[in-house]
Amino acid sequence: MKEAILIVSFGTTHLDTLEKTIAAVERDAQAAYPACAVRRAFTSGIVRRRLREKFGVAVDSVEEALARLAQEGFERVTVQPTLLIPGEEFDLLRAAVLKGAGALEARIGLPLLWDDRDLAALADILREAYPAQEGTVLLAMGHGTGHIADGMYDRLLAQMRQRGMELCTVEGAIDFGCAVAAMKARPERRAHLVPLLLVGGDHTKNDMAGDGPDSLRGRLEAEGFAVTCSLQGLGEIAAVRARYLRRIADAMA
Repeated sequence: MKEAILIVSFGTTHLDTLEKTIAAVERDAQAAYPACAVRRAFTSGIVRRRLREKFGVAVDSVEEALARLAQEGFERVTVQPTLLIPGEEFDLLRAAVLKGAGALEARIGLPLLWDDRDLAALADILREAYPAQEGTVLLAMGHGTGHIADGMYDRLLAQMRQRGMELCTVEGAIDFGCAVAAMKARPERRAHLVPLLLVGGDHTKNDMAGDGPDSLRGRLEAEGFAVTCSLQGLGEIAAVRARYLRRIADAMA
């Protein structure tokens, strides 16, 4: 049976982080499943358009990728999202696959975070990737959502606090104000900011580490904290990519 793996990401226009994160997940999948064709799709139409116009890089939508696989004679596809949580993007992806798979036998892998075991595992990965430093709090910044799945961040924060870390989101309930208040309640006066995002793109470079007063960094510095930042996306961490491979294996099984 002719089989493919379709790695689906929101996408990014930052080619540097794309290569180190999304492409790294794809390379790992190809190495793990050499008999399968590994393809790419981005869900964001804006990202796809900007890549095409600015860099001449063409990336399929989910529907386009599925149609292309069918035209090329593939019979089975495992669709693996690089999403963190089962929010609105995951709902839309499932709908797109159900509508666009046609005669393809399609399987969909789960996002990185699905249950409490996943939350604990990610907290452990972050602690290992960023070892604790005396007097410094690791503060991870995620995206957040208006979807009910935003509650995943609350549960992840509980796991992270057990390991001495903090968490906030750009668009979720645990906002920057929550993070500043939590930091002020702690004895440490130094913060190390890291993205809880697959790629280190706009949100990482601007919302988290930007020089402006409204960035997470700027708001903490205004409160007297010494702030350092790491810009690497989660996709650069081998242990995170390994968990996506497990998702693919589970979907295939």
